[in-house]
Amino acid sequence: MNCLFCKIAAGNSPAKIFYDDKEIMIFADIMPRAEIHLLVCPKAHYKTLLDIPDDLLMKVINRIRVLATELGLEDNFRLILNNGAHSGQIVEHLHFHFMSNAPNVDLRFKSQSIGKS
Repeated sequence: MNCLFCKIAAGNSPAKIFYDDKEIMIFADIMPRAEIHLLVCPKAHYKTLLDIPDDLLMKVINRIRVLATELGLEDNFRLILNNGAHSGQIVEHLHFHFMSNAPNVDLRFKSQSIGKS
């Protein structure tokens, strides 16, 4: 598969990782459109919102809620989902854009993944 986000999940492509577990990853957008711009997505490949199983979707949503609370942004974030090419989805791997322009938020990234050679 030639999916950029699948390559990041596998450790084969570089990313600035904020969070990851066996099912979900959160990493910095390489072209941020806000002071804080993170991408939240399942590690498994699902092209759109219509493809992801309900239980995994709820895990992703719950992780976003935890993220907002951990960063102290409960009332200061935007969540954006572009669903399909006509909506502006560029990478065909389901992902949410978590964005905020809140000042002075200390993002402590777990790692700076450089990918495998």
